[in-house]
Amino acid sequence: MTKAGFDAIEIAKKNGSWTILDEVEELIIPTDFENLFIKNDGSKEYFSSLSKSRRKNLLQWIALAKTDTTRQKRILEIVENAMKKQVPKQFRTKKNGI
Repeated sequence: MTKAGFDAIEIAKKNGSWTILDEVEELIIPTDFENLFIKNDGSKEYFSSLSKSRRKNLLQWIALAKTDTTRQKRILEIVENAMKKQVPKQFRTKKNGI
């Protein structure tokens, strides 16, 4: 690897982007997301029934939000859809509608 590559890694470690998806990979549900699940019956059960890859995609969508406002909107959208036994529209497949 070149010096530029090593420098990029060091920068990523300092700004947090190196580890931003670690919790996503472990399928750790953030506390604020978990709290909203608790307030909305059936939403966590539906979310938990999704495949690991779908849950990771949704958790990554939350983790990569640039602002807290966007993050909160995404969490709410996931929970509201989970109550309807759906994923947000942009994550649905034509094959099975979920």
